[in-house]
Amino acid sequence: MSVKLSILIPAYNPGIRLRILMDQLKPQMETHPDAEIIVVDDGSSEDIRWVAEYPQTIYYHKPNGGEPTARNALMLLADGKFIQFLDADDEVYGDALDIIYSNIEQGYDYVSYEFDTDHDRKRSYHNYGQVMVNCAMWGYTFRKAIFGNELFNPDLKVGCDTDILQRILHEGLLHKHDSRAFYNYRWDNNDKSLCHRHLRGEI
Repeated sequence: MSVKLSILIPAYNPGIRLRILMDQLKPQMETHPDAEIIVVDDGSSEDIRWVAEYPQTIYYHKPNGGEPTARNALMLLADGKFIQFLDADDEVYGDALDIIYSNIEQGYDYVSYEFDTDHDRKRSYHNYGQVMVNCAMWGYTFRKAIFGNELFNPDLKVGCDTDILQRILHEGLLHKHDSRAFYNYRWDNNDKSLCHRHLRGEI
């Protein structure tokens, strides 16, 4: 069976958060057999090979090179016609794949979504204009073909999402914004996240 959707998760020492995310995805994968999950382990010191035990899941290990290199590996491994990035320390709700599938079957090139921050929609509204609605990759489902040969810039420690979004999104693409939210961005009590580390001046 051809793969319609690739769910792409870069991971670096994710701890229990990745287990929670995989458990949230598991029942949804059972109802969407033409989806796959790919987890790229960016040189973690912890053993996360257990993700391969989950249905329709591929595990790939690479030497540590930073998030952009992990995302590039995910792009090269993905077989899906559409791709959805998730962060290993965030969460999805139980209807996530149903929402995604309801959109990709309508022929859009990319779909943007509302999202929650620590389960609070009021803290999550972003609007960057008609083309770029959100600055995070997980805020969109993309037709993989719109990337062409574009990849994430491996030299960027932060801002790699905004950089590639500015390169791939343009007004000629068929876009939909869905006011539903299936994604919970975990900000509080998430000190190991890239954003928190950047704000503390660690990267």
